[in-house]
Amino acid sequence: MKFHPASITSLVALLSLGACSSGLFSPRIHSFDTALQHLERNLLPRIAVANPDTTLGNGRQRALPPLAETLPSAEAFPLSGADPRRPASAELLRLEIVSSAEKADPHRPDRRWLILVAEEFNRRRERLASGRRIEVVIRTIPSGLAAQMLAAAKLRPAGYSPASEQWLALLEQQGMRTDRIHSGLVANTTVIAVQPKVLRDQGLSAAPDFAAVVDQALAGRLRIGYSNPYTSSAGLDFLHTLLWLSAGHGRDLRPLTLAELQSGAVQRSFGVFQQQIATTAPTYIELAEAWKRNPNRFDAVVMAHQSYVRLQREPGFADLIAVHFGSPQDSPLAAFAWTTPEQRQALERFAAFASSPPMQALARQWGYGASPPVPAQARPPRAVGEVLSQAQRQWKRRKDGARTVYLQMVIDSSGSMNEERRLEQVKQAVAQAAAAVNPGNHVGLISFSDRPIRHLPLQPFDGQGHQRLLAAVDGLRADGPTALFDGLAVAMADLMQARRSDPDGRFVLLLLSDGQSTTGLELAELEQVIRHSGISLIPIAYGDLELGQLQSLAGIRETTVLKAKPQLIQPLIHDLIQTNL
Repeated sequence: MKFHPASITSLVALLSLGACSSGLFSPRIHSFDTALQHLERNLLPRIAVANPDTTLGNGRQRALPPLAETLPSAEAFPLSGADPRRPASAELLRLEIVSSAEKADPHRPDRRWLILVAEEFNRRRERLASGRRIEVVIRTIPSGLAAQMLAAAKLRPAGYSPASEQWLALLEQQGMRTDRIHSGLVANTTVIAVQPKVLRDQGLSAAPDFAAVVDQALAGRLRIGYSNPYTSSAGLDFLHTLLWLSAGHGRDLRPLTLAELQSGAVQRSFGVFQQQIATTAPTYIELAEAWKRNPNRFDAVVMAHQSYVRLQREPGFADLIAVHFGSPQDSPLAAFAWTTPEQRQALERFAAFASSPPMQALARQWGYGASPPVPAQARPPRAVGEVLSQAQRQWKRRKDGARTVYLQMVIDSSGSMNEERRLEQVKQAVAQAAAAVNPGNHVGLISFSDRPIRHLPLQPFDGQGHQRLLAAVDGLRADGPTALFDGLAVAMADLMQARRSDPDGRFVLLLLSDGQSTTGLELAELEQVIRHSGISLIPIAYGDLELGQLQSLAGIRETTVLKAKPQLIQPLIHDLIQTNL
């Protein structure tokens, strides 16, 4: 039998169309437009989406608890350094110290310095004059979150060691007395880690100063990533130094004042800077992880010097340049009004041991204490809490740099979300975090079980939009299997349509799931769409689950899977929405 060439061409076209429609393979996707076309023509027609009518009534009736009540309990953060089950007694003084994570992360061998110090101190079995033996336990909580918990009376440790004095200043501004036991347990500074190729391309010296790097960013020639100044010490230090420099104090070295913060010149300069920023993340650790996966993603990242030293040991980062700036990040140790005289004595003994030559030598093995002095032109005087608090608020108002942010929240509502009150915790977290959204940005909410439900179409966040979001949150129910990639496809289509209308906007997809996809589309069918979408994808692994699918998903857009337990989901969601919206 012979076939006419035209018939063969037609047959091939028909087979290709059928294969495309059935999802056996995807057409060539090489751009945003072809990705959206494939999504709308070949994938969305296979998905049944529910679009319930979201009224405003439930949202208006919802009574939100105060933010303090949504903070986690201290028990959500385990103790390290000694057996946490051993109680205090007449013979044993249990000394709890809350520490920042970069020096006391129990899950990271390169960030366990203070835990190692506590373990070594406990082996000495030191005793007070009363005869009680001192046993130090470390509770690791990020500096900013710990400050919030202390201010809300959710923590009552004997001592607190944030990365920076700035958190103590913020606590004092809120009326909490802090007494310095030690000015700094271990030396550290903040740096901008810069790719050397960028310096060469811009004709800068191999050791540029802070002002030169900021000028390059203002001119759009340097993509910087930094972290949330409400929770991150490096982020807060960077924000304060940037505003101080914008006020002209790199020349006269005077402190930044409230009046200067509110001046039009400083606000305009900061607005221009934010228009050029590459990204802001909850922590610089996430930025560093993303940078390791793709060294071309950023030109520079703000981080602690100790983390910069560790990053230099990674392939492709040996030649990184550090631009030092800011206030000391020396991990002071403070006591409180409730700290007993015996606890103060024990804190003094522990601080003396931590600052001893052997423990400082141990710190240098992990990159502490090796940074050169910060130049005076990049070292602001110590700021009072009122200035730091106002700087944080200004960052929140102007961080989007006049661009509209479009955020889709995609939430797993499969049956397993009933366990451990997982869905109820998420609902409370989203409702509470909504207060952190800047007016004018756009928010949408989609859930998925056996099919996606568009509870809230992507829309402007104003007073009415806020109430609609609260009503949509109330409508979340957990039941059925997990059509994860169906929900993801619907959310991406909405965001990509918005990007077509507003190409200068920022587009973020927040995906939360407690399990693997069990029905609907597969990741392979969406991979190229995700790759060319221009959307920042943030996956959250909720509870204990196999991370394979979410890690593969994050790898497409070179992001990081965030891990959360039900008892910690509220601060995480609040941090993400505060950072992105």
